Amino acid sequence: MWADLSQPGAIDAGHKGPIAVYLKRVSNITIDSAVGPGWFKIYEEGFDTATNMWAVTKLNASQGLLSINLPSGLPTSYYLIRTEMIALHNVTSNAVSPQPYVGCAQLFIQSSVPPETAIPSEKTVSIPGHLSPSDPGLNFNVYRGEGKESSYRVPGPAVYFPTAPPGNNKAQNPTIQQTDGLIPDNCLVKNANWCGVEVPRYTNQAGCWASAENCWNQLEVCYKTAPPSGNKGCRVWEEQKCKVLQQACSSGQWQGPPNEGQKLTAVVDSPIPGGKLPDPVNAGQQGEVVSGGGGSSSGSGNTGGGQATTFIVSTTSAVPTSVVTSSPTPIPNDEVAPTPTVSPPPRGGKGKGYRPHCKSTRKQQQRRWVVYEPMA
Repeated sequence: MWADLSQPGAIDAGHKGPIAVYLKRVSNITIDSAVGPGWFKIYEEGFDTATNMWAVTKLNASQGLLSINLPSGLPTSYYLIRTEMIALHNVTSNAVSPQPYVGCAQLFIQSSVPPETAIPSEKTVSIPGHLSPSDPGLNFNVYRGEGKESSYRVPGPAVYFPTAPPGNNKAQNPTIQQTDGLIPDNCLVKNANWCGVEVPRYTNQAGCWASAENCWNQLEVCYKTAPPSGNKGCRVWEEQKCKVLQQACSSGQWQGPPNEGQKLTAVVDSPIPGGKLPDPVNAGQQGEVVSGGGGSSSGSGNTGGGQATTFIVSTTSAVPTSVVTSSPTPIPNDEVAPTPTVSPPPRGGKGKGYRPHCKSTRKQQQRRWVVYEPMA
C-alpha cells in the first residue's frame, strides 16, 4: 500500500495467495516492450505447510519486503523484473475472480556468464498469456480448502533458476558495463525517474529567490510524476533543499545555494525488527534448478542451487551509484493496481520572483496540490 513507508501498512490481511517473480532479457531497456514472449520465472511460493501460511500472508508479516536470490547463471545483460502477487480471497464456488497485483523494474546484471549465452526458449512464456482462467491455482477456494493447501500449485510455468559452475561465480566480463539508465552525475536526489539537480548560483536577493523558484518548480514536477512506489525522494528534496533555500533567502543570506552539489538522502527506519531484511531465498516450489554444466534437479520449498547474487528490495531513498531510471512499456491496464493519489504538503514562500500567481494572498500561498496520475 505504501511502498515508500510514508504510512504504515503493507497488504490487507484478507489477501491470501501465491507470489511469483519473473525476468525477461532485453537488449534495449528504453524501447523493448515488456509485453510478449521471453519471460521466465525465477521464484515462486504458494502455501508453506511448515508455517501454515500463504506466501502473501508471509509477505504481509514482513511488512511487504521480500528478499530473493538472482540466479548466478544468468548472462550479463539488461533485464525486466516482474513481481506477481495473486490474491485468491474472491475465489469462491460461485465466482472465479483472482486478483493479480504486479510491479516491474529494470535491472542490469553482470555475471560470469557471457552475454552471448541465450535463455532457452522452452523455459520462457509470453505475458500476457502465461496464465489461464482454467488454471487450478487460480480456482482454489482459500476458505474451503483446509487440508488441501499442501497440494496447491502456483499457476504459470515452472521455475528456471540457472546457476554458474562452482568456482566460477565472479564476473569475468569487466569490459561489459551498464551504459543505459545510469543516474546522471548531477542528480542530487531521485524519485523514480525524476532527479533533482542543483539550482543556479546567486549573489543577490533577486538571484536567491529565482533559485528558490527553480527548486519549487522541480519539486512540482517530482510530485506530479511520482509513481505508486511513493514520493519519498520528493519530500527529501522539499525538506533538505527547497525549504533550506527559502529560509536562507528570508534571512538575507543571498550568496549560495547552501550545501551546493551535496547528495541528499533520507534516513528510513527499518520496518524489520533489528534492522534485518528477510533472509534471501532461491528457486521456488517445484522449480527446476539448472547448473551451469547443463544438469538439472527438482527443488522444493524455497530452495535453489549453487551461488547466487542477492537481490534485496530496499526502502531507502539514497542515490545509488548506478541504476536504471527509464520506464518499461506499461503493462495492460487490467493488470495495474490502483494508484493512490498523493497530496504534497503546502508550499509557502515570499520574496520577489518567488511565484507571481501566489503573491496575492497568504491563503493562496498555503494551497494544496492535487496530483493527477496519467493512465498506463
